[in-house]
Amino acid sequence: MKIASIVVRDKNSPFCGREFEDAVLQLQRSGYPPDKLYIVAREDEHEFAQTVVECKNFFDLTFVFSAESEAQTVAFKVCDLLKKPQTVFTVLPLEKKNFFYIPFGERGRQIVISDVLPYLQENSPMNTASSVFRMVGVPKETLEKVLNEAKQIGGGEFSFQVLEENGDIRAEILYSKQTAKTSVDEILRILATGWSDFIYSIDDTPLQQRVFEMLRLRGIRLSVAESFTGGGVAKRIIEVPGASGVLFESIVAYSNESKMCRLGVSGDTLVKCGAVSDETAYEMAVGLLSSGNCDVALATTGIAGPKSDDTQKPVGLNYIAAGTREAVYVYKYLFGGSREEITARAINQALFLLYRQIK
Repeated sequence: MKIASIVVRDKNSPFCGREFEDAVLQLQRSGYPPDKLYIVAREDEHEFAQTVVECKNFFDLTFVFSAESEAQTVAFKVCDLLKKPQTVFTVLPLEKKNFFYIPFGERGRQIVISDVLPYLQENSPMNTASSVFRMVGVPKETLEKVLNEAKQIGGGEFSFQVLEENGDIRAEILYSKQTAKTSVDEILRILATGWSDFIYSIDDTPLQQRVFEMLRLRGIRLSVAESFTGGGVAKRIIEVPGASGVLFESIVAYSNESKMCRLGVSGDTLVKCGAVSDETAYEMAVGLLSSGNCDVALATTGIAGPKSDDTQKPVGLNYIAAGTREAVYVYKYLFGGSREEITARAINQALFLLYRQIK
């Protein structure tokens, strides 16, 4: 099955690609990745017409993305080009082919879930099955080595799609429903064994959802103390409905004074070791646990950049502490990238360390 995506944009308006990203990712995760992506200016009638006709001739499914305010106009144009009655419905069926109209943003992702995927499952089921691994922090060489081993043993029966965002990795394995179960089990065993230290989900559950589920399952409460991640860890957890049942508090202890007053970090530690240190991360987590209001604690401290502090420690250096009253463990990392990328990477790593602590 060949799949195309047409993105209709206004060339006079800002455009970064994220407008349709969520919907495309949802389709990809559901087994409908595009083979080709067209980006067409809505003002260019000729190019738009050529693209629609090409997709009609050479692709089985075509997803047309546009601003929600333009969706009806775009739908009418496609209908006219394909000589079909005008319709504003999400789906335009053409014998064994289909066009789908999907607006930008979260609305588009919701339409994919509520309308597009159910239609595809009912009317054009793909003869494929898939398995998913969700992971954090897999070294590139480890990721590629395990994938190459699986590809070699799979003998062309399997395809692999790997998406990575700030250290959070989603690996999907696609195969025919007719593939022997023993072959599927062997490929999944190779991947699960090779990536075992980094996996947090094998059912496509997002990281923050998995952490929430484990906290609720264990019946434990979490407290978070953040410095350079600025509340980003807690924000991810709070995104999950019901988070109030597992999160006791979140403290953004950005200054040294806050670390001392709110968390009990020793002034001597801050002077001798610095705010970005193993010792400070440890004392931040211990300060949360000593209150007696939580069962597990998570703390972050680091340098996101763009410049280092006056200690000459490198940008990207960070320490993450996770633990319980029995033991607190501190992990040291050095991440690269922009300030935003370093922070996002650390947030994912912190959530993963929390998951490992409570699983």
